[in-house]
Amino acid sequence: MTIGLFPLNLVVFPHTRIPLHIFEPRYKALMQDCLERGLEFGINLVEEGHMHPIGCTAGIIDVTQRYPDGRMDVVVEGKQRFQLLELKSNKHPYAVGEVELQLDDDVPVDASLTLECLSCYNTIVSLVYGPSALTLVYDELGPCPSFEMATKSGLSLEQKQELLEARSEQSRLELLHEHLQKLVPMMKRADSIQRIVQSNGYIKAL
Repeated sequence: MTIGLFPLNLVVFPHTRIPLHIFEPRYKALMQDCLERGLEFGINLVEEGHMHPIGCTAGIIDVTQRYPDGRMDVVVEGKQRFQLLELKSNKHPYAVGEVELQLDDDVPVDASLTLECLSCYNTIVSLVYGPSALTLVYDELGPCPSFEMATKSGLSLEQKQELLEARSEQSRLELLHEHLQKLVPMMKRADSIQRIVQSNGYIKAL
């Protein structure tokens, strides 16, 4: 299949939503074409001039703001992973590529691993956003919990791309679990330090 491409210095996961501010003329044209024709486009991570071939298709969910000069604020939702096969010559101002959608391998998912990741994730969310923060519930998770948790798990761009390229939910959960197991103790120590600072250094006030 052939789709318009929007290379960015970020990684978008399937089933997750992100806001984008569209200001370059070529990408204003891409968004307009997608809106008018109901099309999806592809987002690939670009680092130091290198575009990673594994990306994620995205669809425009909402246009939250339009500006007189054609700029717009949109909310997009990641749809499906793809591999960029080649760039195509085209009449559009934006890049167009021939892509192949990527399906997960049929590997069983360890439910206990999902629960461990979820517990770590909810701990981090509570530490960062407070005890009243919106956490995830196991029974309400979508088909790919790893992607839901990855957005607020403190992953680097490299780690996010590695997660996107993983070919099964089980392998993604394993990668996420390894990261979260290291991150939670660090976050707890940072939280303790911050609380000590806020209480003028008196540990008994914790």
